[in-house]
Amino acid sequence: MNQFEIFFDGFYLSLIIFLGIRMLLIENNDSKILGSMALLLGLGDSFHLVPRIIANVSENGFIENSFGLFLGTRVSAITMSVFYLLFYYYIKKKNNMQRKELDTFLILLFVIRIATVIISFNHSEEMDLISNVPFVLMGIIDILLLFKNKNIKEFKNLYIYVLFSFLFYVPVVLLKNVYPIIGMLMMPKTIMYVLIVIKLYKNLKKDFEKKDIMEFAISYLLSGILAGAVYRELRKIYPVDVKMAFVHTHLIVLGFVFLAIFYLIAKNLEIPNEKLEKLIRVYNFGIYFSFTTMFLHGLVDSYPILNSVKIAMTSISGIGHILITLSIILISIMSLRSREVLNA
Repeated sequence: MNQFEIFFDGFYLSLIIFLGIRMLLIENNDSKILGSMALLLGLGDSFHLVPRIIANVSENGFIENSFGLFLGTRVSAITMSVFYLLFYYYIKKKNNMQRKELDTFLILLFVIRIATVIISFNHSEEMDLISNVPFVLMGIIDILLLFKNKNIKEFKNLYIYVLFSFLFYVPVVLLKNVYPIIGMLMMPKTIMYVLIVIKLYKNLKKDFEKKDIMEFAISYLLSGILAGAVYRELRKIYPVDVKMAFVHTHLIVLGFVFLAIFYLIAKNLEIPNEKLEKLIRVYNFGIYFSFTTMFLHGLVDSYPILNSVKIAMTSISGIGHILITLSIILISIMSLRSREVLNA
């Protein structure tokens, strides 16, 4: 059953990292801070979740990968601390808040958190618990500020997501060694992170324009470059399958080249933005399904995975390819008909 967790972890990482890249490219005064938050979240968690994916599909995986899993938790602890520090400054900016004493207090909590996390590298369980005290206090400050300003459009429901992320997180920190099953709460906690990032993405997202197609194309280009770098480094540590190498080239071709061609074709045609946005959304989902499973194939195919897991990966990938093909056909037909109208 644990092997099916790889889908949850893989799709979470690919979504958050891509949205982080996409957010950085949106023309908005908040794009840098929000895009950085999402990227920090995804890249930081990948240090923990990639070893976890491999541990779930290999014999004695959690024992053999214990160092990688521990190191990953330390890295993600640091990146999550930066995430909530940036979150505070985003709240402060949107609320035009000027409270220097609170700024100082939050920075002090951040410094204590980072210092105690670094000390906890010696595998001290006591220091691990202590390091979470300033982190939880940082979260409480963000929750209270979000709740106080919940009527601000950009903050709608965010206090709920952050609150529940900590409600799921704290029991795991306190009881994971006594009741290991409680670690399952990390999954709903992760869902809260997804909801936070999606809300922040919507805060940046404007009405669809044809140039958004080119922004998506560049996002896929950068994602493809990142995927190539990840494959190069991971193969030094794990026996990854060559399928992972295809993620790099396929993202650049199907993600960047195809969308760039779509943009050049569509930008001067009278295609309704609403219809085009729906088709681009279908295309994006197709890429999301196809290339996340391709990445997972690269990670786990060298290990003894269940046949049901293989079937699930093949099925999800197949759905992704169907969506890609369907959207390409429909966009091509729409472009052709639009050109005929213009030439009439």
